Amino acid sequence: MGATGGDHEGEDARTGRGTAPAPAGDEFGRAARIMRELYGLDGELERLAGERDLNFRLSAGDGERYVLKLHVPGTDPAALDLQDTVLLHLAEGEAPPPAPRVVRARDGRAASPVPWSDGERTARVLTWMDGRPWAEVAPTAERLRDLGRHVAGVDRAMRDLTHPAMRRELLWDLARASAVEPFAPEADASVRPLVMEVLARHREHVEPRLAGLPHQIIHNDANEHNILVDDAGAVAGLIDFGDVVWSPRVCGLAVAGAYAMQGHADPLRAVLPLVAGYDEVSPLLPEELEVLFDLMRARLAVSVCMAAHQHAGDPSNDYLLVSQESVTGALRLLAGTSPDLARFLLRDAVGFQADPASRLVRRYFASGTARPEAVLDPAGGDPAAGDPADGGPAGAGSAGAAGPHGDGPRGCAARWPGGHDTARQTVHLGRDLFAEAGSTVRCPLAGVVHSVLARSPAHGAGGVVVVEHRTAGRVPFWTLYGHVDPGPVAPGDELSPGDTLGTVAGTGRSFLHLQTMTHLVGLGAGFPGAVPAAEADVWTNISPDPVRLLGPGTDAGGGAIRPRREAGALAARRRATMSEAMSLSYREPLHIVRGEGAHLVDAAGRRWLDMVNNVAHVGHCHPRVVEAGRRQMGLLNTNTRYLHGSVVELARRLVELLPDPLRVCFFVNSGSEANDLALRLATTHTGAADTLVLDHAYHGHLSSQIALSPYKFNGRGGRGRPGATHVCELPDVYRGRLRAGRDGDLGPRYAASVAGRLAALRERGRRPAAFFAESLQSCGGQIVYPDGYLRAAFDHVRAAGGLCVADEVQVGFGRVGRSFWGFELQGVVPDIVTMGKPMGNGHPLAAVVTTPEVARSFVTGMEWFNTFGGNPVSAEIGLAVLDVIDDERLQAHARRRGDLLLAGLNALRARHPLIGDVRGEGLFLGVELSLGERRPATAQAGAVKEAAKTHGVLLSTDGPDDNVLKIKPPLVLTDDDCELFLDVLDAALGEVERGG
Repeated sequence: MGATGGDHEGEDARTGRGTAPAPAGDEFGRAARIMRELYGLDGELERLAGERDLNFRLSAGDGERYVLKLHVPGTDPAALDLQDTVLLHLAEGEAPPPAPRVVRARDGRAASPVPWSDGERTARVLTWMDGRPWAEVAPTAERLRDLGRHVAGVDRAMRDLTHPAMRRELLWDLARASAVEPFAPEADASVRPLVMEVLARHREHVEPRLAGLPHQIIHNDANEHNILVDDAGAVAGLIDFGDVVWSPRVCGLAVAGAYAMQGHADPLRAVLPLVAGYDEVSPLLPEELEVLFDLMRARLAVSVCMAAHQHAGDPSNDYLLVSQESVTGALRLLAGTSPDLARFLLRDAVGFQADPASRLVRRYFASGTARPEAVLDPAGGDPAAGDPADGGPAGAGSAGAAGPHGDGPRGCAARWPGGHDTARQTVHLGRDLFAEAGSTVRCPLAGVVHSVLARSPAHGAGGVVVVEHRTAGRVPFWTLYGHVDPGPVAPGDELSPGDTLGTVAGTGRSFLHLQTMTHLVGLGAGFPGAVPAAEADVWTNISPDPVRLLGPGTDAGGGAIRPRREAGALAARRRATMSEAMSLSYREPLHIVRGEGAHLVDAAGRRWLDMVNNVAHVGHCHPRVVEAGRRQMGLLNTNTRYLHGSVVELARRLVELLPDPLRVCFFVNSGSEANDLALRLATTHTGAADTLVLDHAYHGHLSSQIALSPYKFNGRGGRGRPGATHVCELPDVYRGRLRAGRDGDLGPRYAASVAGRLAALRERGRRPAAFFAESLQSCGGQIVYPDGYLRAAFDHVRAAGGLCVADEVQVGFGRVGRSFWGFELQGVVPDIVTMGKPMGNGHPLAAVVTTPEVARSFVTGMEWFNTFGGNPVSAEIGLAVLDVIDDERLQAHARRRGDLLLAGLNALRARHPLIGDVRGEGLFLGVELSLGERRPATAQAGAVKEAAKTHGVLLSTDGPDDNVLKIKPPLVLTDDDCELFLDVLDAALGEVERGG
């Protein structure tokens, strides 16, 4: 729908929404006959609103609802076929976006000619979509982001679609916005100049750039009546595909933005979440962001022109002007917005640096190409003196700087440049250089005076001088001098380094405000010296730290600005600059800022009991571990090509903790790296390539380890089992083929699966390189193997010539309580042991330990080296972790707390039908939630996790069906922590069970 609220190409914008006069009886009867005879549908009919077409909703007896559309005589059949092709294409795609579906007539046609009183009309039937218009909900930032995702989803689904009629001439096609210019004189005089200005810019600035943008069929009409929301206000889908057209992809987003910004006091900033949401699904190009703001304004201008033109032809139809007040209101509010600032805000919203030229200007200074002279005469102050107001450093501009970049200056209040609100939290964009009033201010680099302002309340006493400069590559940038009494300089004056600009304003001890800008965004001498913290990323990019103008030895003031961000802003910035593949926990992610023992603390100071973080093995931020890293970092950090006692001592201590013949160590940075190296060791030693793993296993995120992880390669986004990987049956005695309490000899019988895979390899003339197994399986659902399983499996593998690898990344270092390593519970000794996570207590430290025989095979002449693996800082941290485990008796502690939790969990199991199984060793525990016949209670497990969070306890879920609560807390868990956890889990289970 356009601004008129009507349908342009036969598809009604308000399909099924609104009221209409009751049809004449014969009209109603004819509609019923069409539905019955052509489509085989019967039910109750009601008339729906429509500008030109006749629309009826049919409610069938089976509860389904449909929309009958009778298009006016003369409607272009190719345009209707285009709509139907689009809808059919959307319905047939993978994960189709919500949209009406085409209902074919009995003869298979999507559109059928039918006789009517005014001539032959075309009948089409679509499925009804439940929901209410977007116009009826408050457009929150999250809803706008959701809308952006939906618009992008529809666009993405249509990106490869073509149709003979897709290039039709359509006045609502933004690529042809200048075609409505002849209608502009018919617009109201109060808005006509704005419309003309917008359309002229479109013709001169936008149209030349459109040809190079990605083109496709777009929805082109995501207005407030064509967007449906559900009862909760979430976007339910888009309707009205009557304006679909082949156009630059970004035009569809611009249409959505033009309507979404209406009614907001700051229209541009209001739609930034919409643009960010679109980019999450269909990433935007810089070239598209270059024209997006202008396209949004062009849609508003087109709407004004079209409404005025249609109303001129039908003056009595005020319905044609129904949305014009909000359209013209948005246009007027945007009139003072710099298109360049808009582009920077849009770029920042999706994660690009705001001004791409900023990097070039920073490089000019960082490379040493710029050689600025002193901004203030050395006589202007004493570098050793302090500012009387705050005790900061004072002195000449070449020697000292106060008021660090980013700190709000005394008494400054920031306004949203181009916006409407004053912000309390401010970010200072310049540097305040303390000096005596009357000190000479000089131009540090060659340039041309851009503007001079005799008085500027925004910068305190005095005025402002702005000078334009050029980098060696002719990239422009500007310097601003505030709180000055300008000298005899005027715009256009050419300046050499050292030329006088004026003097420091004020009396006595005063200051100069110095600033650099990579773009003026149309503000000139009115460029802000402070901005709201919420836009610090944009403005500090446009106005980088001017400290490099001040010469070497100037206090840089603590590095780059790091603005404070609330959780919502953090999440938005994370989405813009980090991969969506990196998940966050919980529906409402936590903003964690501190850790202590078994607890985490969020930004608001709330403490959370951490029952899942097995990385902080000896407790978050253990002071002995922190001090070990700090101390060694102050001495030396290098690599294993030099001798160092800490690295050798860590190797010795690890060997001391392992059974013979495991005694050769390699140090790496992560468990994934450790398993990757273990695979290399195994394939080198055996000369084979085939590897056996357990079903649902996870061994790491490197490509080599994804290939060994059914948890990944058989999961979402996985590519299936690689040919050299052979998956063995998971010995799950609760839900597996063989079950505890029903079957006997479980360990050896499950290990027969390993023997079977080996036999299949032998038949093909191949042998195994290795069998990889976590000593207790974590991601597979906290599985504790039946007695004898690993012994029998290892025997099978070794008999076939393979090596046995125990992955201790999740369970090692005393977590299981009864032993230091998980494999010891099974009475076996592997050929290779991998370890990670707990080894560094959060520091990236991991290791592989193997036998001398295997290690010798790896000495092939190819050096093995890891830049950071085994560095002295990591080694000292690893030694501190081992010391803490020993000194605080954490292995025994894990056993006692684990027994306490197991007893408590089994007591809960007796009271809560959702608990199907409780299992584990030490502080490696799992609670499997099940429905009847041990069916996985996946949704309930997620609900329990969220309910526990509301009570301050952090849990996670895992397993093949994501129905197992995994419990792997820091080993420093206290009795009170255990009691709190059991009480919270009891309450959470009760809430979920009562809620169904």
